[in-house]
Amino acid sequence: MTDPARIRVVFDAHALTPHRSGIGEYSWHLLRALTEGFSDRVALHLYVPSGIHPVESEADIVRLTADVRDGAFFKAGHQWRLPALLRRGSYDLLHTPDFLVPLYSPVPTVCTIHDIIPIVHPEFIPRSLKVRLLPLFRAWARHAAKRSSAVITDSAHSRSDIVRMLGAKENGITVVPLAPTLETGAEALPPALGGVLQPGRYFLYVGRHDPYKGLAHLIRAFAEARATDGLAHVSLAVAGKRDPRYGYADLVTSLGLDGSVHFLDYMAPGDLSSLYRNALAYVHPSLYEGFGLPPLDAMRHGTPVISSSRSSLPEVVGDAALLIDPEQIKPFARILRNVAENSTLRSTLIQKGFEHVRRFSWNHTASKTVDVYMRVILATQQSS
Repeated sequence: MTDPARIRVVFDAHALTPHRSGIGEYSWHLLRALTEGFSDRVALHLYVPSGIHPVESEADIVRLTADVRDGAFFKAGHQWRLPALLRRGSYDLLHTPDFLVPLYSPVPTVCTIHDIIPIVHPEFIPRSLKVRLLPLFRAWARHAAKRSSAVITDSAHSRSDIVRMLGAKENGITVVPLAPTLETGAEALPPALGGVLQPGRYFLYVGRHDPYKGLAHLIRAFAEARATDGLAHVSLAVAGKRDPRYGYADLVTSLGLDGSVHFLDYMAPGDLSSLYRNALAYVHPSLYEGFGLPPLDAMRHGTPVISSSRSSLPEVVGDAALLIDPEQIKPFARILRNVAENSTLRSTLIQKGFEHVRRFSWNHTASKTVDVYMRVILATQQSS
């Protein structure tokens, strides 16, 4: 390392596409925090389609990733192109925001493995490409966990899965929690939803439609809760890209919920912020999460949270949410009714949520990530 005060890091930015996934959101917020608060310790470079370039600001990130396209992160050509670019420059380490690390790297590698759902529970996402290519996914994830100089993951639960399923050493994996990704915006619901949803009269779900996300369990629990007098005015809003592979609309019809469950598809950040702010409560019924950001986004917006008790979610929400077993429909429905009918409970959850979410920030995530970089550099120097 030429300048001992600054680590020259190359970050693979191919997940920063126009329609960012979870990995893209992680990359964006981490990179922005690194440029804003850690430029004295990290000389950041981005690996993008045009090559490897230094970055000093958010504007640089936007400019350099303008030509990144959906799917670019998974192209096989990175396996020879990236090592060649690393050899031509003078860099200290490579950070990949997922398990797709090069088979060979001339510099130490840090990789972030958010979760390994296809390996732990392939039955949760049977139609996923990762499950259809499970042997390849498992081999690559094992390679990333064992060959990287350090692994970062989002939760203690994910760390235990990586150790158990991939044979990685626990002391080589650092838990670095994430933080809310959605800024608080306009208070009023967007005009397009004004005739569909009433403020304070809908439960909200935000996320994908894969079976492991528990949306079917939520719809069934909602139907059970509405069977009681007094909740006929409450609806359910589902925000997130629709997935035609799963028949939730048919489930809604079969339960007599047409007109009470609203599939809103993808929402722009400002509209999504208003959805959180005006919800009666946010419900996160997932069967598995490596972390789970929507509950924190809801807390940040002053919305009561009902969360699954599975996997990492108790770590994430602490005592600031009501925990449910999403597969136990009747107890789940009782919690929905209780939250809808008890304003004192909602106020308590809102206050606990505000206090809890303050513990999470992208500055903290970036700080712990830089600490990992430093440990890798020191270990490399000591072994050379």
